[in-house]
Amino acid sequence: MTEQDYERLLQIETAKPQQGFPASAEYHRYEPTPYEALDLLRDAYPLAATDTVVDFGSGKGRLPFYLAYTFRVRAIGIEMDGGFHEAALKNWMNYAKKHRTRGSVQLVRGYAEQFEVPAEANRFYFFNPFSVNVFRQVVANIIDSVERAQRPVDLILYYPADEYLHFLNDETPFRYVQDVRLPLKNLHERFLIYRFDMMESSW
Repeated sequence: MTEQDYERLLQIETAKPQQGFPASAEYHRYEPTPYEALDLLRDAYPLAATDTVVDFGSGKGRLPFYLAYTFRVRAIGIEMDGGFHEAALKNWMNYAKKHRTRGSVQLVRGYAEQFEVPAEANRFYFFNPFSVNVFRQVVANIIDSVERAQRPVDLILYYPADEYLHFLNDETPFRYVQDVRLPLKNLHERFLIYRFDMMESSW
């Protein structure tokens, strides 16, 4: 389906990327993940209805609504920008009129590094929403949550920044498990999946 088809299906408006620049240099411009890419991820990396997905830098909510509709998961969007958060809430109202029983969407306004990771959250999505400094703190929070409530967790990275990958590979217990590439795109346009499972880790 086209971008417009998906927007009509989900009853949301998320297509326009951010104009200008964010107020903080630590946070990057909002740009929604293309539906074409999400369809490839859907086919290569299916989720279970018992999964809870956290989208850091969720903008207007495209990913949470897509995953809730497709897999009936619980999806949590974290967004620091008030304007995008308001747009996401409007999208939620429209989505819920037609698809209230398809998954669960929770929208939180706040800074990613201050978000308290729920004990049931087991999938975490990043489309380069912020600097590697913020990413370090967010990953540390995820690891702390796993140490409190042991469970396997995955990081899903779209168009991953080299700084993110160096940090994960060199300084964390997360290990690479899957690569989902987009056909006929550049080498950076892909999803990488990293996993941390304390039962399999010497961390």
